[in-house]
Amino acid sequence: MQIEMKSTKRASLLSQIITTAGIIEVEVVCDAYDSSDQNIEEMGRMLVTAGYLADGDLRSAIEAVRQVESNALTPDQAAYALKYAYDNCLPFTSALDSTIMQSVSVVNPNLLGELLMASRLVSEFQLAVAMDQSRDCGITLGRVLILSQIISPSILEVAIDLLRLVRDQHLLFPSAAEALKLCSMERKTLLEALKEMGVVNHDTEAYPKLGALLSSAGLIAEFDAVNAAEIGLETNKPIGQVFNECGLVSSMVLNAALKLQTMIENGTVSVNQSHELLRQVHKLQLPLEELMKELGEMKGKVMTLLIQSGAVSAEDLRKATGMRGSNSTDMTQALVEAGIVSTHLMRESARCVSLMEQGKVRWETASAAILYCRRTGCEFEDAMRQLQIDSSHKLQSICPPALTPLFVGGAA
Repeated sequence: MQIEMKSTKRASLLSQIITTAGIIEVEVVCDAYDSSDQNIEEMGRMLVTAGYLADGDLRSAIEAVRQVESNALTPDQAAYALKYAYDNCLPFTSALDSTIMQSVSVVNPNLLGELLMASRLVSEFQLAVAMDQSRDCGITLGRVLILSQIISPSILEVAIDLLRLVRDQHLLFPSAAEALKLCSMERKTLLEALKEMGVVNHDTEAYPKLGALLSSAGLIAEFDAVNAAEIGLETNKPIGQVFNECGLVSSMVLNAALKLQTMIENGTVSVNQSHELLRQVHKLQLPLEELMKELGEMKGKVMTLLIQSGAVSAEDLRKATGMRGSNSTDMTQALVEAGIVSTHLMRESARCVSLMEQGKVRWETASAAILYCRRTGCEFEDAMRQLQIDSSHKLQSICPPALTPLFVGGAA
């Protein structure tokens, strides 16, 4: 009797691993399970005879069952390894030795579900249904849970950050579950939750995450950023690679974003500046280095215009340098941050330089217009019109208009 129960349990486990791996339809596995009288050897023979499995695939599946029985793997990990072995025509032991499976031994594809269950954010039934939908639709578990309105995008983002800490061995799984519960139930940020638990947060970069940088620049949706982070965690791929493979960003934009992360960290550019630079890289399809070179040349011309027009004085430059610090290389930004020059005036000055380069405005006229803009806060076109009016009035005062024919006739 005990032998029969053990055989039934092993056949049930084989069914679970094969269906979770998604290598055979659920209905086929269930039919084989029932027709074999729940005997693992007979069930395996039937699947091979019917052509659903090769002999090597069956050996891998049986080995997966043994690994779970010995508590070396969870059923989900065994299913993932079986799928990897099946897709790559590898023996099960070779699949376990692969780089991708070594990462799965710490973070498996369904650890997200386990974390959400441990935090009591989803029930076992909800998770089972969501996992089935994830497999059937070919989308991530987190996305299914969001679309089902079981969890929010913000909670998914926190959960992925916690799983990354678990993967990198900065945090134990029970602590991750407790932190997620605090974030959800008490609406704390991840940093607040970890601090309350007395856990040092090892994930506090001085620069924004790649997904946040791209979504804040308006180049990808925030939802896609979180979804890509989940895929990257499951497949052990860098998130930038996931963005590129999913067609969310081009290689040029991705390279620019990675470089801007470093530039933000060392203070070369601000976060807001990086957003605008990314948008320009995307819009103009220029590499970041080329764009930065062009921007540097433009800023130099803008500074020349501001100084020579009298819109910015030597005292203004000293004040901006003192407030910004001696390490500043971007004087235009320093002037704005010091409140000496408005962003509006900087923008109008850049437009003015562009018009001069196109030969549409002379230097003398541009200088006078920018100085007028600085004093009045008006648009460049308004300044040009006012200068033309003032010039016309001056001309009339020097050279009075000739008598009209009507006036001459009346005098006669």
